[in-house]
Amino acid sequence: MSVCDKNLIVFFGLLTLIICGMGYSSPVFGQHSAQERQPTHPLAQAQTVLIEGIALTERGLQNPEPLIQTVTKRLHKAGWTVVPQTDQPHDAVVRIKYEERQTWTGPSQHRRTGPAPTTRLWKGPACHLTYRFNHQSPNWSWEVRTSFEGTREAAKATGATDSGAFALNELNAQLQHDDFPLYLAAEWEQTDRLLAIYRESSDQIERQRTILHLLGGLPSDQALTTLEEALSHPTLASTALLALGQQGEAGIPVLVSFLHSSTDPDQQLAAIQGLGTIAAQNKTPILFTQFMTLLESGDPRIQTEAVKGLGNLGDRRAVQSLEQLNLKVWTDSSTSPDMQALRDMLSWSLWELNPTAHTGG
Repeated sequence: MSVCDKNLIVFFGLLTLIICGMGYSSPVFGQHSAQERQPTHPLAQAQTVLIEGIALTERGLQNPEPLIQTVTKRLHKAGWTVVPQTDQPHDAVVRIKYEERQTWTGPSQHRRTGPAPTTRLWKGPACHLTYRFNHQSPNWSWEVRTSFEGTREAAKATGATDSGAFALNELNAQLQHDDFPLYLAAEWEQTDRLLAIYRESSDQIERQRTILHLLGGLPSDQALTTLEEALSHPTLASTALLALGQQGEAGIPVLVSFLHSSTDPDQQLAAIQGLGTIAAQNKTPILFTQFMTLLESGDPRIQTEAVKGLGNLGDRRAVQSLEQLNLKVWTDSSTSPDMQALRDMLSWSLWELNPTAHTGG
């Protein structure tokens, strides 16, 4: 044996020892290490909060105490400890800002009262919740709006003389039932807190759906288990399936299994939409197989999601099958919205997979 061969043996032997010493193991499909699935937010364990508030109306500063009391009660009910004084130890500060006429001009990450106006920014009464910790103010806010934009007109219609106080009371009433504690827990990646509220809300289906949606964005074994368990509840299954898509590769086995066992078309659609969400970030081969099989579905809604998934995967092996389906649907006389959506998605997906076919390049 040559000296070179001996050196190679020694090198690979040392490499093996290093890898074993690092605790390396081969990745298993659908599984993540505990380290990969741990919360990363600095406030993941935060328990104690301080609340600050300010109320601005056209008459100047007003007493924000009603808002502070409402937020205090809501956070306390969600399990947080709220301290009343700034000199008391606390993990974070939750800040409330009420404006009779909103002057803040940036986009909000969350808009509880519906989508943002399409033609201009909201100028009516609004209440913003933000937070800070360790001299940091993260780019997160929760916005609550009144059902009206013209404060004076709305106040006059009810006989109120102080429009600012009228709008403040309206917003305070909304805060008493708003889901902002759930979104704050999700922002801080406090899965345990969300799960506790989920279990306590067995008679509040909409709240449970909101929590399942939020759990989708929190990759943890507990969240994954809860989403899987929710599949046995017909009123929660579709929400859980969509949320599983946000869990990434870990959600694939559950979604595939459900897709093949369910006989409910709407739930099947939600399952493939979940897989489509994963396909936008993950190129796992099983996704290609699933989408190709679903091209044969008799439901154009499911075919549309399969076509979208194949476009997201970017695997050109799908081109021939998509071209065949494209010819079939464009020669179909149906004018239904579902069929038109399938035609549009085929055009997009084929462009993604083979753009030169559309340019003559």
